[in-house]
Amino acid sequence: MARGAVSKEKITNTILQIFPNSFTYDKEIRIPMVEDGEQIQIKVTLTAAKTNVEVGDENKIPGSNDNNNEINFEDLSSNKVAVEVTEQEKNNVATLLKNLGL
Repeated sequence: MARGAVSKEKITNTILQIFPNSFTYDKEIRIPMVEDGEQIQIKVTLTAAKTNVEVGDENKIPGSNDNNNEINFEDLSSNKVAVEVTEQEKNNVATLLKNLGL
């Protein structure tokens, strides 16, 4: 069984009980609503997270394991990477510009 399948089924059943006339369609939960006199459906999909996070982690940098995730935007000199354009890349751009009539 896929990771989180049992939990997703429990959550789906709870949502279906809470919202009248809601139903499942393929792998979605559809919740019918009326907005400004118009019938709409809110789609809800559930996905098990690959990595668990804690409350307050929203400011962490994804993939970082340390607790100091601050970036010093004043001094980004350590982040500079020299990029050199090859002759083939220059020729590709020239051909593209020519073909576009630019």
